[in-house]
Amino acid sequence: MRLKYLDVLKAFAIIAVVLYHSGFMPYGYLGVDLFLVINGFLITKGLSRKLPINNNLGGGISPGILAERTNNNVWKEYFDFELSRVVRLLPVLLVAGVACMSLGYFVMLPDDYENLSESVIATNLFGNNILSAITTKNYWDVVNEYKPLMHTWYVGLVMQFYLVYPLLFFLSRLLKEHNKQFFITLISVFAVISLIIYLVTEDTSHRFYYLPSRFFEFAAGGVVALAWKPSEKDIIYSKWFSYLSYALVLVLMALPITWIPSSLKLLLVVALSVVLVASSTSLENPVTGNSVLAKIGAASYSIFVWHQVLLAFYRYTVSSHFTVLSYSLFLLVVALLSTVTFLLIEKKVGLWTKGKRSKALFYASTIAVWVALTGFSAYIYKQGGVVRDVPELSISKGKKADHKIYNDKIYKLDKPFETVKRHWLVVGNSFGRDFANVILESPVADSVEVSYIYINNYKKPEYSDRFAKADRVFLSSLGATREDVVELENVCSANGFDIDKLVIVGTKNLGESNGQIYAKRNRPDYWGLRIKMEEGYLETNANLKAEFGNRYLDLIGLVADDEGTVPVFTPDHHFISQDCRHFSEGGAKWFSSLIDWDLYY
Repeated sequence: MRLKYLDVLKAFAIIAVVLYHSGFMPYGYLGVDLFLVINGFLITKGLSRKLPINNNLGGGISPGILAERTNNNVWKEYFDFELSRVVRLLPVLLVAGVACMSLGYFVMLPDDYENLSESVIATNLFGNNILSAITTKNYWDVVNEYKPLMHTWYVGLVMQFYLVYPLLFFLSRLLKEHNKQFFITLISVFAVISLIIYLVTEDTSHRFYYLPSRFFEFAAGGVVALAWKPSEKDIIYSKWFSYLSYALVLVLMALPITWIPSSLKLLLVVALSVVLVASSTSLENPVTGNSVLAKIGAASYSIFVWHQVLLAFYRYTVSSHFTVLSYSLFLLVVALLSTVTFLLIEKKVGLWTKGKRSKALFYASTIAVWVALTGFSAYIYKQGGVVRDVPELSISKGKKADHKIYNDKIYKLDKPFETVKRHWLVVGNSFGRDFANVILESPVADSVEVSYIYINNYKKPEYSDRFAKADRVFLSSLGATREDVVELENVCSANGFDIDKLVIVGTKNLGESNGQIYAKRNRPDYWGLRIKMEEGYLETNANLKAEFGNRYLDLIGLVADDEGTVPVFTPDHHFISQDCRHFSEGGAKWFSSLIDWDLYY
C-alpha cells in the first residue's frame, strides 16, 4: 500500500530539484536530502519485510524460525533484494543513456561527447558519484549545467547504500534475541560516525558525493522506520508540529535565506524530514496526501532522470537562458517523457518479472541494451569523442583527440633552470600550464627558458634555487587571491627575487560552453560570434587590475569589448578554447601574438 503523504513529499522534493537545476530556486538542491531521508525510511520498511529481524519488526518472525534459515537462504534474500533494486533503477537510466548518446552524436563537440560517454559508463555501473568526485569535483561548477547525466551521482549513491545497508540486517540476525534493538543501535552508531565525517571533512567533493558522509541521512529515516510508533499523544505526531515542520522544509528549499550556512540548512532539512516521515497520523489526509501531487511523487524517479537530460541539451544547443515559452515546452516534454517511462517501464517491471518467460525476456533485453550502450560508450571514449571532422579544433575523424595533452605537457617543465637563456618561472595550476604554453608559442620562446611549479608545491625548499635564478616569475592560477600573492611574494623575497618583477597573470573566461556556438555552425556569421563571460569574471578582473597595477597582465582586456563579450574564434577560424577555460593550441598562439612581451623581456 502506497503512502500518499510520502509521495507528496517526494513531489515537493522533485519540484525543488527541477527548479534548482533550472536556475529558479537556489536552495532547491536540498530536495535531494529530503529524498535521502524518505529513501532510508522506505527501504528499512521494505527490508524489515524481506529480511525480518526479531522483536516484531515489520511483522517479524520468531527466533526459532530464524534459526532454521540457512546462510544460503540469507544470501539468496540479499541478492534477490539487490536484483530488485537494479531492476527498479536501471531500465530508465538505460533509456536515458541511449537518448543522450544518440543526441550527443549529432550535436556535441568531441571533448563533451567523450565526457558524456564516460558518464554513461559510470551511470550504468552506478558509480557516477565516484566519477564526479574524481573529475568535476565541484557539484556547483557551471560546467555541470551542460552535462546531461551529471545528476545520476544521486542514483549511484543510493545504489551503494542499497549494497551496504542490508548487510547490517544480516549482522543483526546473528543474534537470537533483541536483534531489533541491536540493529537500531548499530545504524545509530554508523549515523553518528557519518555525521562526524560530514562535519569534519574538508574535501567538499568527498563530503558531497560519497556514502560515508551521506549515510546519516539515510539512517535518520531508517531509525524512524524502526523506532517510532504512531501515537496521537506524542508532540511529533500533533498536526501543528507536523505542519510547522512541513512549512519550514518548504521555506528552506524555496527561499534564498543566505544568513543560514548551507551545511546547517542541510542538517535542518534532515531533522525536519525525520519529523515528516514519522507523521503519517497527521499527514495522511486529503491535503498533505493530495492525489495530484501524489502522482507526481510516484513518478519522481522518471522526472528526476529526464529533467537534467533535457536541461543540459537545451543549454548546450540553444541557450543558457529560458523564455516563458521555452520553459513551458521544457516542462511539457519532461512531463511526457516521465509519464511514458513511468507507465511503460517503472510500473511494468513488476509484471515483467513475474512469469518465467517474461522475466527471462526482460532480463535478456535489459542485459543486451546495457552491453550495447556501455560498449558503444566505451568505444566513443576510446576515440576521444571524435565522430566527425572538427576543423575548429584541428580534429579529424578517426584520429583520437586529447585536449589535455597540450596543457599537461607543461608538467615536463617542472625542472631546474639548465641554460644561460633568460629564466622565466611560472607558478600556477592548469591556468599556469596554459600560460606557459602561451610563452612557448610567443616570439620570445627561443630566448627564454620556462620552468613550471604547481601552485601547491612552490613553498618546498627544493624549489628555492629556481626563485633565486629567475628573471621573471609569473603567477597564473585560477582563483588566486591577494593572500596567495602575498605568500608568493614572501617566498620570492626570501630567495632574493625582486617582487617588482613578479607578474600576476589575469584570470580568463571564454563563456560557459562552446556547444551553443557549435550548434550555429551553419550560420554565415559563425566565425565572428562572440560570447559573454561567466558572471563575475569581468568584475574580478577589474578588481585585480586595480590592485596590482602594472604587475597585472590583463588577458581579458586584450579581447573583451565594452559589453563584456569575448570572441570565440581566432582570426584563422580555430576555437580559442576547447572548454571555455583553457587555451587550445590555436588560442595560445593567438594570445601570444597579442601580448607586448617587451614589457617582461
